[in-house]
Amino acid sequence: MRCSSVLLGVLAALVLSADTATAEPPTRLDDHVTDRAGVLTPGQAAEIEAAIQRLRAEDGVDLFVVFVESFDGAGGQEWADDTAVASQLGDEDALLAVAVRDRAYGVSVAEGFPLSDAALDDIRTEQVEPRLGADDWAGAAVAMADGLRTGGGSGFPTGLVVVGGVVVVAAGAYVLRRRRRAGASAPPDEPGDRAGEDLAYRASAALIEVDDAVRTSEQELAAARAHFGDEAVAEFAAALEQSRADMLRAFALRQRLDDDEPEDEGARRALHGEIIAIAAAADDRLDAHVDAFDAMRGLEARAPEYVAGLQTRLDAVVARLPQVETAWAALRAQYAATALEPVDGDLDQARELLAAADAELGEARRELGVAGSATSPAGVVPGTTAAVVDGRAAEDALTQAETLLDGIARRESELADAAARIPAAKAEAEQDLAEARATGGDALAPVVARATAAITAAGEAAGGTQPDPIAALRLLVEAGSALDAGIAEARAAADRERRAAAALEEALLTARSTVAAAEDFVATRRGAVGPQARTRLAEARRHLQRAGGPDPVVALREAQQADALAQEALRLARTDVTQWSRPASSTGVDLGSLVLGGILSGAAGGYRSGGHRRGGGFHRSPGSFGGSSRRGRRGGGGRF
Repeated sequence: MRCSSVLLGVLAALVLSADTATAEPPTRLDDHVTDRAGVLTPGQAAEIEAAIQRLRAEDGVDLFVVFVESFDGAGGQEWADDTAVASQLGDEDALLAVAVRDRAYGVSVAEGFPLSDAALDDIRTEQVEPRLGADDWAGAAVAMADGLRTGGGSGFPTGLVVVGGVVVVAAGAYVLRRRRRAGASAPPDEPGDRAGEDLAYRASAALIEVDDAVRTSEQELAAARAHFGDEAVAEFAAALEQSRADMLRAFALRQRLDDDEPEDEGARRALHGEIIAIAAAADDRLDAHVDAFDAMRGLEARAPEYVAGLQTRLDAVVARLPQVETAWAALRAQYAATALEPVDGDLDQARELLAAADAELGEARRELGVAGSATSPAGVVPGTTAAVVDGRAAEDALTQAETLLDGIARRESELADAAARIPAAKAEAEQDLAEARATGGDALAPVVARATAAITAAGEAAGGTQPDPIAALRLLVEAGSALDAGIAEARAAADRERRAAAALEEALLTARSTVAAAEDFVATRRGAVGPQARTRLAEARRHLQRAGGPDPVVALREAQQADALAQEALRLARTDVTQWSRPASSTGVDLGSLVLGGILSGAAGGYRSGGHRRGGGFHRSPGSFGGSSRRGRRGGGGRF
């Protein structure tokens, strides 16, 4: 009893002998910026006010900042909590309190504040605390306001672009592209300068534009190759191939945005910016060859023979129609409608395109016929330009009609090839199914069931009077792939379980040892150890308990997690103790050891040091057993 009385007297003397001239008890704040320590200039106070106004305007959150000389012996968060309560701050309000002479600070928000503890901790430790450590008082307050504003940021919805089909009529593709480039001289905005929605819109538009440009250039190149041969168009073919590769790379990036693994806003913006840059480069490469390509073709100088050549080509395509019609009728009689769906309607579309090409060529001949003999200064016959424009439209229609007719013939070959491959694919899938059944285990049961159903469905699709060989082959391939993956995973799981069981005992020994060491360290120095170390240690205990489960793979993972968390707890606890200020005593009593060990943490109103709230079980004051007088608030604090 005498020792306790002496110690309490020492603590009381320490508290009462402290310099109270500059101590500031928690009190009500009347302004957003309160500088009782005199560390701010008027300009700095205005800068903080401006940052608080931005925060309020954008997020609806209010920030209060107060600078004092000392926290009157209290911890940073405790002082901030008491000041927030006295100031009647609400759920949308935050408080940053800084004790300049103590070199301590605290942040206080209500439980309902719209920002997580992790986000608040990041703002405090990464943005505010370093500035306080550099005595940048205004910068710390502005960083707090800006951190709260960006920490609760909002995402922009991704724009949806719907673009209808484009039919090229009148002028040729190279004329349209030249006009577009002439109107696009202004440099594009940097991706980082645009909102997410606008950036997504521009990326989608760029993909559509470059895809159309590549397709148009392919048609142009095919026509030029037919006129001049491969050697003459080699340079254009190389540029087209490179732009096509870039275009596919851009589409691959878009696929990453559309898959099942969502990216955060920053990653999405970066991918959209990369898509825009790649598509623009591919488009520009094609545009760079426009003039040379036009000069090579020189259509206006040889318009009559150009139109005549197109007429010959049209006659040849029209002559193919009866043969394709017969083949199409045979396909419809032989195969199921689902097998022909990809090319259904292509024959009718080809007829319409051929009719349009015939009309355009008729107009081209009329333009050439009324040209007369007068010549322009450049030596081009009047009416020739219009004839070339009509001819280019006819050429585009002819190319598309040929593509549709070729597709019908190709479908016939594809269906026959698929039918020939079905027996071997079925045998392989049945072999995989037997292996999966032999491997056994509940894990493979769903895969086996789905594969069995797929093989049965494939047999139905391949049989009957009107089969669908491609659908049947697809089902067999998918069943085989699923079975292969399931068998491989079952084998890998068995191997993982074997290896995990072998390593589990060693992992448990390591985890128990590290958790025990951290427990001992915290228990004997709890007067200085803060909440982060205690949280990691509690998590380590939880994972160690779960490491006793029946699954060796899960148990190994839990034991390793427990070990890692315990190591982190020990590291954080050592840091807390290193930063702890050891109180002195003139009585000969080792007061520092008693406070460090948590033995006297509740005496004299709760001794505080290093910005941490000291707890002490039954001895805690104020509050009841394990309790606190400031429930309903959270935040953090520390030394700087």
